[in-house]
Amino acid sequence: MPKCLYTDPNELRAPGKIHFEDIDVNQYNKTIEDEKANFSKEDFMRIYEDMFSIRTFELMLLDIKQKGMYAGVNYTYPGPAHLAIGQEAAAVGEAYYLDANDFVFGSHRSHHEIIAKAFSAIHKLSDDELKDIMENYMGGALYQKVAEKLPGADMKETAKNF
Repeated sequence: MPKCLYTDPNELRAPGKIHFEDIDVNQYNKTIEDEKANFSKEDFMRIYEDMFSIRTFELMLLDIKQKGMYAGVNYTYPGPAHLAIGQEAAAVGEAYYLDANDFVFGSHRSHHEIIAKAFSAIHKLSDDELKDIMENYMGGALYQKVAEKLPGADMKETAKNF
């Protein structure tokens, strides 16, 4: 990184133009009926379930921050709580078409995006792939606890609990 980089103000502030192609704005005008043709009832239910689960997580964080308690368990958390209540649909919509190899880069308030991305990957990965990921993360210690204490009815549910 240079300590001194000269920029000529006459050159920097010289009049000019930047040319772009037209960018469409506010062009989306499909109806709910139009969108229904793109998704199955199962897709809509999964989208709703993902949004509901993320909202539940957000409300848990809110309880911990405001009440110092969740589900009868006391917590001490003096730090900030950057909640994303009301942004669940954007996160789920963003993650819906991503696959396990796509990345999400968030900020200080991105837990909802990470959870939505995880739900999307869980839906798309096979049971064997999910089990392999969980067994190899941190030597499988977390997976062993989840399998023992919070087993799901199937591998995908176990992965969500993970």
